[in-house]
Parts: sequence; structure tokens; C-alpha cells
Amino acid sequence: MAALQALAARQEPRQSRLRPRHFGCRPERLQRHGWMDTGVFFRKGVTVMRRAIGLSLSVVAVLMLDAVPAMADDFSAVPSEPAARSELSRTGKLDFPAFPARRRSSPDGLSRGRPAASPDDGLDPFIPAATPDSVVDNESEQIRLVLTSRYSNPATVRAVRAMSGRQAVELYAEVSSRIDERSLEPTSYDVRVRRALRNLGLALDNDAFLKGLRISSDSFRTDAFRESLSRLAGRMTVRSRSDAMAVMNSVMKEAERVSGLTPSVVAWEFALASVDTLDRFSGLDPADPGMVRGAEATGWRTAALDEEIVGIGVEVREHADGLVIVKPLKGSPAAEAGLRAGDVVTAIDGRDIAGLKLAESSDLMTGPVASRLMLSVTREDGTKRSFTVVRRKVRIWTVNDTRMLNSSGTAYLSLSRFSASSTAELDAALEALYAKGMKSLVLDLRGNPGGLLTTCVEVADRFLPVGTIVSTRGRLASDTMVEKATFARTWSMPLVVLIDGDSASASEIFAAAIQDNRRGVVVGVKSYGKGSVQTHFPLNAISGDLRITTALFYSPNGRRMAGEGVTPDVEVVDRDGVANGDRMLREAERLATSPELLSMARAASRVKSADPAKPRSAALNNIADPDSGRTVVH
Repeated sequence: MAALQALAARQEPRQSRLRPRHFGCRPERLQRHGWMDTGVFFRKGVTVMRRAIGLSLSVVAVLMLDAVPAMADDFSAVPSEPAARSELSRTGKLDFPAFPARRRSSPDGLSRGRPAASPDDGLDPFIPAATPDSVVDNESEQIRLVLTSRYSNPATVRAVRAMSGRQAVELYAEVSSRIDERSLEPTSYDVRVRRALRNLGLALDNDAFLKGLRISSDSFRTDAFRESLSRLAGRMTVRSRSDAMAVMNSVMKEAERVSGLTPSVVAWEFALASVDTLDRFSGLDPADPGMVRGAEATGWRTAALDEEIVGIGVEVREHADGLVIVKPLKGSPAAEAGLRAGDVVTAIDGRDIAGLKLAESSDLMTGPVASRLMLSVTREDGTKRSFTVVRRKVRIWTVNDTRMLNSSGTAYLSLSRFSASSTAELDAALEALYAKGMKSLVLDLRGNPGGLLTTCVEVADRFLPVGTIVSTRGRLASDTMVEKATFARTWSMPLVVLIDGDSASASEIFAAAIQDNRRGVVVGVKSYGKGSVQTHFPLNAISGDLRITTALFYSPNGRRMAGEGVTPDVEVVDRDGVANGDRMLREAERLATSPELLSMARAASRVKSADPAKPRSAALNNIADPDSGRTVVH
């Protein structure tokens, strides 16, 4: 092209009559490059230029076609990851692309993003069209959802930006080692690496990834990088960590062509992809470099498990119009300001939050002690209110409601989570209820997502004089344990436990322990069925937490709880909730004074407490449930 420009420059100046469409460009682009008034183009010169351009484009097309066969032509040809694992276990090898390739257009000519270019539409016909919706497989959609959620979280983005390449490589090695050593069902390095390549390939089309990490969206560069990943996936053999590291280093080298796709981003995604291949309860959570409190200070415990946070004291969850308040915490600034359960927060400090992800909205609610937070709220009756709340240290209580239900001595106690302070809270609440005349107890675990296993064992120990509370079984001897009742002073009153479909993990362990040991009656509907053990490992390469499923829970009778849950002794379905009366609670109140329950309590009172000499397993201290992700406390 430079030679052709020089040839044109030597001609006598006159107004060019060359039509802009011959260059596939608009007039302003010709003017910018000085082609509108550069000289006379006689017929033969124009013919030479056309032939030269045609020859150049033909060479480019041949080179591109030569690279295309290395890529898969259709998402539907890519097997799902479970199928890939099955094939790997059967044959030890697998011929499957690391990620689905992008097609230039769908069979019906429709595509996501802009349509395929035509010669006269003013678009460059050699930029590939985006992936058509018709050829996107379900697993790719799931990966896209994961990527969007991951990089819509401002705290995660800040952590990745602050991470050096060396730290990210060390993180990948650390995560790989933990999975190899402790995961209940570790995946092969081949599966992990292919997932990493697929994540990176799909991430280049993900707006949250590109925007959050400020990565170039230049189509030529990203397409070239994607093609290099496909070729690499086709020829690689990954049998060990060293093989995986070699592939990662190759990807880092290829990523240099994409602005912003740094070695730290590549290694970070390799580490996350390794965890992605495990079960859905395993996870990698970096600490927010812009904030040191609660979860960051203790290494892994989340705000929901802390005794104290800095905020306004409100539990929220995602809503189409912003955030809906689940409840204001007891004694919090939110409660004092008049915020109520059911209020929908539509704006924070003047910014509209409709449509934002929970992590994005929650990030706007964080701030230091004594800072002000302005909230725009829509109430359930449609009225709009504005609140200005000052942040302060707020105590998180897990025993939120205690009261006497009737004159017969039936007491009620609600436990929202098994946190570090729950045992002490429960002891104090039971003493207070006993002083008011408690003769039977309804313990409400509805909506309780679990928490610390060690706290669950302590709480169950308050009601069981003898018997097994829970057992776990894992790959290693250290992950296999049996916890029995050992507490010397147990409560012997009749006990009813309330559960629902949101009662999970530690809540299910407690309910099963009471049920299998015939210490009380369980009322409600079948519980969630989350019966796996997540062990938390504070990270060394960066600040944060790695949680890996290391074992499964079993009830005292040896019943596997994962996927099964707890079936209540008395099923009560209350489809309209407590709006028209709490049917579950009414039934629990009736059963609390029944002869059958009184007989169970008397039998428990006659049993001598177990010998408390045997210490608890040290592994209990690192076992806790991950956040449900549905609610956040601020």
C-alpha cells in the first residue's frame, strides 16, 4: 500500500474521481489519509491498484482459512464437561476443544451483536461476526454466567488488579496442590487446563470481564489469541502439574498480543478454572485489598459468621429494582432509622441500582465508621421514602427472637445461623426462657443456611446426653471423624425443631441428630440436602480463602445427607408463609405439649451423660458452610 501511495503522489495534482467504495472506506477516512486530493489517477493506474489490493486480500484470506480448521466450527460439536470427564476416565485421553469457536454467522444469517457485513454496508467484511445464539451450548452459557458474576464483583476485580504475575503463578500452584491433596473428588489436570482455556476464550466476549479488567476488545487481536488457544488445546498433552504450568506459560506468552490480558489475569483464571471443575460448593475468594475487616482480618470467615461488622445493620438480597431488605438487625442503625423487612432500596447515595448484581449493589453500601449512607426506598404499599443512616459497629445476633408462646410453658427460639457467638447466645437465651417458666421448646431453624460445624456440634450437645451427633467420611483419615455428645449439663425439656427447604448443612445436621437419637420431633418440610463438608484453607500467595469439599456428612444412623436432606417427622406445608398465620409454628406448639414428646424428654433425662474426656476433632475448626450468595449483611 505504501508503494501505491508513492505512485499516486508522483501524479499531477487534481481532484480524485475514485469512488470511496473501492476502498471499503468512507470519504472522511480517505480525507484523513490524504487520498482525496493526492493526484491524477489514470485508468491503468487504477487497474493496477485494484489488482494489487485484490491479490493482498486473497493472500490474507488464504492465511485465515489455513488457521480456521484448527477451530471448532460449531458450539454443538463440543461435548459437555461431565461427558468429557467420563471420556477421560474411560480412555485416558480426550479430543475436545478447550472452548467453542466463534462462527462468522449462523445458518439463518442471524448473529449476536452486529450482522455479517456486506460489501456496501460500510463495515469491514473481514471482522468476524459475534457468536450466534443458535449455536451456544448450555455449558458455555453457564460459564458465561459464572464469568459475569465473578467480574461484576468490584472486590474481586480490585483483588485481581492488585495481584502481581508472580503472586498469581504462586496462587495457581497453591490451589493445584490443595486440590490434589484434599479434594474429595479431584479432577485431572487435563480437565482443569481445558476449562481454563475455555474460560479465557469465552471471557474475551464477556463485557464484565473486559470492562472490569480493562482488557482490549480489539477483534483481530482477540480472535488471533482465541485461535492460538484452540491450536494449543488440539496438540497439548497434560498429565501433571508441570505439564499444566507449561501450558499456562505458553498462554501467557500468547496473551501478550491482547492489551490488558496480563500474566496475572491468565494465571488467576487458571487457578479459578481449577476450582470451577470441582463441585459447586468449592470456591476461591480473594480478600478485598481496599478493605480489612471481618472476613479479611480472620482469613476466611464471612461477615455473616462474624460477631461484629461496620455498617448500618441490615440483611439484603437482590431484587429487580435494586435490593430488598430481608430484615434489619436487632439494635442496628437501620432498625433505629425505621427501615423494615420488605423495603426495596432503589438508589444508594443518589445512584440508581436497578438491574445491578448483588455484589455491585453491596459494594456501594460499604464504608467506614461514622460515614453517612443515603438510601431511596420503596415500601410494600408503593410509598417512597428517603433515609440517611450513619454507619457504626454493629453486633450480629444469631438468636433473634425469643418469647413464651403460651401459658403452658412453651417457649420459642429462632436461630438464624451457626456462628462463633451462637452457643453463648443460646445458653443465655435458654436461661432467660427458663426463668420465665419454660417447660418445652420450639427451636426454629427455618431459613438457617448453616455455618460453623463446631458450633453446630456444641448446640446439639446442649440437648443430647448421649449418642452420635454427626460423622464425616473423606479421602483422608483426617477428613473422617465421628462426633458424639459429651456435654455434662443438657436440657431435658420436650423439643420441637422447625425446618424448611432453606434449612441447610449445619441446620440439617442438628435436626438429624435430634431425630435419629429420638430426642425430639422435627416439623416442617424436607430440608435443602446440602450434606458436604467444605474445609477452608487461608491462602499464602495472596490474602483470601480457598474452600474445598473434603468429605460428606452422615446422620447418626449412617444416612448420607448430601442430596437427601432431612424428612420431617410431621410434614406441614405452608405455601403462603406467615402472611395468613404460621401453620408450622401452630403445629409445633401443639406437639410441644403432647404425651409422645413428653415421653421422649423423660427418657433423655434418665440417660447418664457421656464421658466428656475425649477431645473434639481439630478439623472442626476449619469446617464451615460457604455463603449462600443470596443475602448479604451490611
